[in-house]
Amino acid sequence: MGGPIDTALGIADDAWNELQRSPYIRQQVGIAPVRMPDISLEEVRRHSAVGRELVRRVDDVNLSELPREIKLTLRLVRFRALTWSKEADWYWTVLDPLGVGFFGMFLPSAYCGGFLLNTVNGLLASFRFLESGDIDGYLALVTDYGRLVEQFAARTIAQAERGMRMPKAQVEPARSLLSGFKSGLRDALGVTPERLGDLMEAGVTAELERRIVKDIEPAYDRAIGALSDDYFGRAPEDVGLRQYPGGGQIYADLVKIHTTLDASPEEVHARGHRRMSEIAASMSAIRNELGLDDNDEAFSNHLNQQASWRAHTTEGVAAFFQRYIDRLKPRIAEYFELLPSAPYGVAPLPRALEGSMTYGYYAVPRGEHPEGRYLFNSANLTKQPLHTLGSLTYHELAPGHHLHLATQQENTSLHPFNRYSFVNAYSEGWAEYAATLAGEMGMYEQPEERYGRLVFDALLTCRLVVDTGMNSLGWSLERAREYMRKHTAMTEAEIRSESLRYSCDIPGQSLAYKLGETHILMLRARMMRARGEDFSIKDFHAAILGPGALPLQDLEWHIENEIDRLAASPKR
Repeated sequence: MGGPIDTALGIADDAWNELQRSPYIRQQVGIAPVRMPDISLEEVRRHSAVGRELVRRVDDVNLSELPREIKLTLRLVRFRALTWSKEADWYWTVLDPLGVGFFGMFLPSAYCGGFLLNTVNGLLASFRFLESGDIDGYLALVTDYGRLVEQFAARTIAQAERGMRMPKAQVEPARSLLSGFKSGLRDALGVTPERLGDLMEAGVTAELERRIVKDIEPAYDRAIGALSDDYFGRAPEDVGLRQYPGGGQIYADLVKIHTTLDASPEEVHARGHRRMSEIAASMSAIRNELGLDDNDEAFSNHLNQQASWRAHTTEGVAAFFQRYIDRLKPRIAEYFELLPSAPYGVAPLPRALEGSMTYGYYAVPRGEHPEGRYLFNSANLTKQPLHTLGSLTYHELAPGHHLHLATQQENTSLHPFNRYSFVNAYSEGWAEYAATLAGEMGMYEQPEERYGRLVFDALLTCRLVVDTGMNSLGWSLERAREYMRKHTAMTEAEIRSESLRYSCDIPGQSLAYKLGETHILMLRARMMRARGEDFSIKDFHAAILGPGALPLQDLEWHIENEIDRLAASPKR
C-alpha cells in the first residue's frame, strides 16, 4: 500500500485515462482514433459513474498531507469529476459531446455537435497510413462516422418525444449546419494518393465512396429529416434552457460550473448591467476625442468613411490579424518570463461552420498543425469594419489563448490531467485579461482600436445580461437582441448568431469571459498590494500560468501561497 502521494497520483492517473476518451483531448495528444465518439445515454451513464467514484476517492484523501502541486491536481480532478457525475441525469436536456465542459442543448448546433463533427473531421484528416492494415482501419472509422451521425438523429428524435424541441429560430441554422457537413463529406474524408503513398491500392477510393453513400449520407439525411416541417411546427417560439424539464436548476448549476464561482443567475445579470454602463462612458469619451457626435451611429459613419479599416478578401483579413501579431512580438518578453515554443497564426474557418459561428475559434498546436491557429470567419469579417481585430487577436492568440494553452501543454512538469484540462472561467478569463493587458502594453495605438477593444468588451459583458436573461429570467429572443443592438456595435448577422449561441446552443458558457477576467485582475491587485515595490508583472503571470487552468477559487488559493513564497524568497 503506497502513501498519500501514491494514492493521489493514482487518482489523477485514472482521471487522466477517463479524460483521454474525449475526442478533443485525443486530437490534442495525437492519439489515433480506433472508433468514433460514443454520445449514447449508456456511455454517458458509464462516464457519470466514473465521475462519482473519482469524487469519492478524492474526498477520502487528506489533502493536507500532499505537496501543493499534487493538491492542486486533486482539486482539479474533483472539480471535473463532480461535473461528470451529473451528466447522465442531464442527458436529455444538455450534453457535453466533446468532453471539455461545453454543454449543448441540441446536437445539431454549431458549438455543440458542430464542434464535435469538426473535431472528428480533424482526427480523420490527421490519420496516418503506416501499414496496409491502416487502410481497413480508416474505412472502419468512416463506417463508424455514420453511427455517430445516427446518434445525432436518435437523440434529436428522443428529445422531441420527451417534449424537448429546439426553438423555431434554431431549426433552420441546424438544418444548414448538417447540410453543410454532409456536402463537405468528400473533402473531409477523402484520402489522396499522396497520403497513402506506397500503400495506395486499387479500389480504395471506390470503397471509400461506397461507404460514404451507404453509411454516412443516409445518416445525415435522417438527422436532417428529424428536423422536419412537423418538428418546426411544434417547436417553441420561446428560447432558453429554463423552459425545458429541470432546465432552471441545470442552468443555475451551469452558471457555477462555467464561472467556478458561487454566483446565481440573478447576481451575474446585475453585474452585467453595472459593467455595461461603465463601458458606455468609456466609448463616449473616445467619440468625443474624435470630435464625433456622441452616439454609435456617428462612430459607424466615421469607420465607413475610412477604407483602411476594411478588408474584402480572406487574405486581407489574415493580413489584418498579422498586423497585431507583429506589433506585439517585440514587447511580449517584457511581461512574460516563459513563452511557448509553438508558433501561432490564423486560417479561415471551415465553410460548414461559417453560418453558425460569429467569429471563429482557437485551435491548439497538434501533430499535423504544429502551430496554434485562430480559425476566423472570413464570410463575416470581409463584410464589416475590422477595428475590433486587435482585441480579438490578443484574446485568441498571444498573450491570450495561444500563450496559455501552448505553455500549459508544453509544461512537462505538470501531470497530464493538468496539461490537457480545460476550465472555462480560467481559459476565457485569461484570454480577456490578455486583451486588457495588451491595452496596458500600448497595443491599441489608434483611437479606433481602443474603441474596438471597448466594442469587444461590450459584447462579452452583454453576454452576462442576455445569457442569464434568456435562460433564467424569462427574456424573449427579441428582447435580448434589442438589448444587444442598443449596447453593442455588432452587426445584425452577429446578433442573430450570438443570441442563438446563448439561448439554443451552449447556455452559460459565455459567462466565463468577463467574470474570469475580473477575478484575475482582482488577484493581480492583491499581489500588487502585498508585494509593493517588489511586485513584478512577470512574477504574477508566472504564478497564474504555472499550474495550468484551475477553478478560480483554487487559483486564488494558489496565488495566496505564491505571495507568501515570494515574500520569503531572497530579493533579486
